[in-house]
Amino acid sequence: MLKGKIIDKALSTAESIGTDRSRCLRMRFNRNLCSGCTSMCRSGAITIDEDVHILADNCSECMLCVSACPSDSFEIRGSDFYSLLGRLRKIQSSVRTPVLGCNIRTDAACHGKTFCFGFLSEEHVIALSVFMGDTLQIDMTGCADCRNGFIVDVLKKRIERVETKTSLRLSDRIKLVHSKADLDFQEIAYDRRGFFKALKNLTFMQAAGLFDNDDSGEEMRSYSLKKLPFKRELLNRALKVLPEEAGRGLVRNYYYTVGVTENCNNCFACIGMCPAGALKIEETGEGRELFFSSSLCNGCGLCQDFCMTKSVRIEKGFSGDNPFGFSNTKREVLCTA
Repeated sequence: MLKGKIIDKALSTAESIGTDRSRCLRMRFNRNLCSGCTSMCRSGAITIDEDVHILADNCSECMLCVSACPSDSFEIRGSDFYSLLGRLRKIQSSVRTPVLGCNIRTDAACHGKTFCFGFLSEEHVIALSVFMGDTLQIDMTGCADCRNGFIVDVLKKRIERVETKTSLRLSDRIKLVHSKADLDFQEIAYDRRGFFKALKNLTFMQAAGLFDNDDSGEEMRSYSLKKLPFKRELLNRALKVLPEEAGRGLVRNYYYTVGVTENCNNCFACIGMCPAGALKIEETGEGRELFFSSSLCNGCGLCQDFCMTKSVRIEKGFSGDNPFGFSNTKREVLCTA
């Protein structure tokens, strides 16, 4: 109980959003036209010129910039999604349906609190559906009176898009609760049976690799450093435990294929431009060639934009056998039309 109060206090007092210009696509390549964060920001709080700026007086902390950025240029300080997921999963044996609440409402009855639900991308809700196992309630009963009330429709549409793209029935697993009368909150009470079920749930989370977070806490500021975006990490871990049929929808709609045409001169400049390390050089019988891993690709397209010979092509959907391995891009030559 004390630990939960300490976490809630930290959430409410932390500086919410940090930025890393080295992750921003437009900072990495000045001809890039990415506008995900600025187009999503309804308060006009974000500017990108010589740096990535958030105007604190304008920012409503809706967290849409965090979910919109493909390469994690924005991060929520004081937030640990894995710990939150583990906490909700652990109590499933003791309550009918866990409740996830927003930390703005300090008096709300819930089993876990987080920042504004705008940070919940399609990848996040996929992870919640896959790793929670049972139903999760998201308490949106206070959203109507909040300046970020538009997040209700945003999150609803994200869940609908996932259901359109995959066979996952998220609406059966994630309940957006808008009325207090519909919120089913139950206090945590462990009995002997519940304790062992919670332990089993924790073992499942560990087996899925959700607690193998090797984060040294060091800030990423160098343009040369490679970092797997968190949303991509969530997808990879979900894909590894999903049944084959459900996994096909993820691979088709959330993974990518990179190939090169005969114009490629093996300059390999695309490797340095890639923020996630999805491209690398390997020796083959024909010399040094470009290899690609779909599991590390966030689909940002910097490799394609930066290529001087216009020979790199990226397509939505992975066409190979193993998205977690590296494949020769010359065998993945894509249509140039």
